[in-house]
Amino acid sequence: MNKEKVSKFSSVLSQLRKERGISQKKAATDLGISQALLSHYEKGIRECGLDFVIRCSEYYGVTSDYLLGMSDSRTGVSINLDDENNHSLGTLANATKQLLDVASTVSSAEDANKFLYDYYLLSLYRGALTLAKAGALPKELFKIDYTIARDLASAAIAVQDAKFVLIEDRSRTGTDGTQHTAIKELIDRAEQQILESFILG
Repeated sequence: MNKEKVSKFSSVLSQLRKERGISQKKAATDLGISQALLSHYEKGIRECGLDFVIRCSEYYGVTSDYLLGMSDSRTGVSINLDDENNHSLGTLANATKQLLDVASTVSSAEDANKFLYDYYLLSLYRGALTLAKAGALPKELFKIDYTIARDLASAAIAVQDAKFVLIEDRSRTGTDGTQHTAIKELIDRAEQQILESFILG
């Protein structure tokens, strides 16, 4: 490995361990090496072999390419935010931007922005809990028992809804629904999913 790749590998290796909240000693034991050697790998003092890279990728649940800094995707799944297919994250990204733009136009913009931040934070946290339950994220990332944290997150979202109402009529905000195509698309898809999951299904 060249120096740049060693540096990237060492920083990613250290970051993954810290994300899990585990000590160097535990990680070294689990990976079958000494703590001193792991410390050298994390500091970029020594280079490791391919077998260790593979062990680390399995241990941390990421691809070897991600460990070596050759890919930004931990799983190898490529996400294209510009793709407009039915399950496009681009729609979510555009709708999020439009919601933030709408929030900044209401009379109490600071409250609106805080509401959206808290709401998205809790929603993404709930999504992370679902991934942990499915085994895609390590349970050690969560301080609250992930088996009950989802219900708590749902309750916290309900409290957010009760504390702040973001909806204003067009005459007060001066907005027109035709300006928010990504939001409309998001609403249409969410309502279709609700209908298919709970009513039509």
